[in-house]
Amino acid sequence: MKRAQRGKMSPLILFTILLFGFTRAIDYDMDYIGICNPQNDPQTEESSLECICHDRENFTMYPIMDYDISRITIKGCGTVQVPFAALNNLQLKVLEFLDLERLTILSFALSSVQGVEILQIADIADLDVVQHAFVGLYNIDKFILKNVSANILVRDAFSSITNIRHFSVEDSSFKNVEELAFAIHNVTIFSANNTEFHSLENCAFLIHHSKEVRFDNCSFQDTKNGSFILSFVDYLAFRNSQFGELATSVLQSDSLKTLSIINSVIEELKPEAFKDLEVNELICFMNNTIKIAYENSLNAIITQPSDSTDIKFYFNEFTCDCNLFWLWTLKDVYENVTILQNNWCIGDKTKYIDHYVPIMDSYNNCMILEPRSFKTMHEFLNESQFVISFGQSLELSLRTILCVLIIINLLS
Repeated sequence: MKRAQRGKMSPLILFTILLFGFTRAIDYDMDYIGICNPQNDPQTEESSLECICHDRENFTMYPIMDYDISRITIKGCGTVQVPFAALNNLQLKVLEFLDLERLTILSFALSSVQGVEILQIADIADLDVVQHAFVGLYNIDKFILKNVSANILVRDAFSSITNIRHFSVEDSSFKNVEELAFAIHNVTIFSANNTEFHSLENCAFLIHHSKEVRFDNCSFQDTKNGSFILSFVDYLAFRNSQFGELATSVLQSDSLKTLSIINSVIEELKPEAFKDLEVNELICFMNNTIKIAYENSLNAIITQPSDSTDIKFYFNEFTCDCNLFWLWTLKDVYENVTILQNNWCIGDKTKYIDHYVPIMDSYNNCMILEPRSFKTMHEFLNESQFVISFGQSLELSLRTILCVLIIINLLS
């Protein structure tokens, strides 16, 4: 009998849940009067939903069942929450969240949303993306994050997004980027421009199958082992960027074709920072400033295992102190290493690093780097001629003395 009673209660519970959901939908409609309005384009006959706030209203979206909607714009509001399954299975051309004080996207809110031409999240003072918020989102032409701030990008915040032509991050700031926050598959271009990533956990960026990954004018204060893990990526570039610390094994790749680090500043380069980096065609490490380069921090860049890899390591500036002593050892081990000849000390571009020599103590520890004494060819020839002349004069004098001694001996 107890089992039968339990069986009869299940439909009641289900009815209660459905009634509660229906009530929430009614509340939603009452809240959105004057905020969300359906629109129809007479030329294209496409329908859209525009939610425009006039006084920074707060609201929560409810599941949209009108599958004819091709465009959704939410703009000018206070706090907006996108709950579970709110936009499931819609075939949208444009989805925009613009000028919001706070945007919260809950798990699976956009599951099976496909074919979007533009998904834009812009001008958001506080972005809160819950784990798995974008799971099931695929076939996107442009995914844009612009002028967005977030204290934390949690694990799997942008994970499982697949088949994107261009994922763009611009003018944004993220204080802590957790593991797998950007786990993106099949993205043709991933770009970040003028964006601060204060702290990156390991595997913060996991990018699989991409033609191009680039960071322009970005800032990375703190990194961990494997903060950037790339597989089947053709091109990786950091340009005009700032690194507080590049940790050991910070960049990991198995089949990277080109690595380019140009015009960037690195405060601390930890030992073996690039040891798990494999580049098959070209490494371009030029015009960078490295303030502290610990021992073996650049070995993998300078000495790639493949002879076919073209390495361009020129015009970088280093702090010339005993932290660089290991570079002379590297030069002795690898004959083709020209790092001392083509790079400068910070603040002095008149001399390459090989104009300096390490001065060692009795325990073979580096005490200081001192300028090497170089003589011009003219000075060298003059000194050589002087030595030759002096030698000839000395020889003549000795012969004269010897002759005098012989004569004196004969006379006596």
